Amino acid sequence: MARKLAVVLAVALSAAWSGPALADHVKDGRPLHRIVFQMNEDSPNLWSLMLNNINNIITEMGKDHVDIKVVAYGPGINMFRKDRSNVLDRLESLKKFAGKSVEYTVCSNTLKAMKVDRQEIVEFVDDLYPGIVRIIELQEKGYVYLRP
Repeated sequence: MARKLAVVLAVALSAAWSGPALADHVKDGRPLHRIVFQMNEDSPNLWSLMLNNINNIITEMGKDHVDIKVVAYGPGINMFRKDRSNVLDRLESLKKFAGKSVEYTVCSNTLKAMKVDRQEIVEFVDDLYPGIVRIIELQEKGYVYLRP
């Protein structure tokens, strides 16, 4: 009897403690899907594939039910370079379609290592984090890791 009571109490306390955390992930009764995409390749085909994936996710789940982060490092930062990217129009289009549900980061260490001036990167991209550290922190917060 005491053992059953202990199990019931443990389950009840667990549910009580997880309630607020779960509530942070729900909007209008639907879950908020948190996703981090990694881009570390200088490949226009992969850039397009990733943008297609993001567009499909938003179309299916709704922009109010996704929180998508794109983190680029190494040669992947070329996706956001004004002079090298062939997907800038698509990025602008997706930005308008997705609103604030998609955020982009380029690795601050890569910018330094490749001697890329911040002015060469599109304005709506953040550059405050080392890329791999950003991915780790997002995964620790429960973001699902995807790589096209």
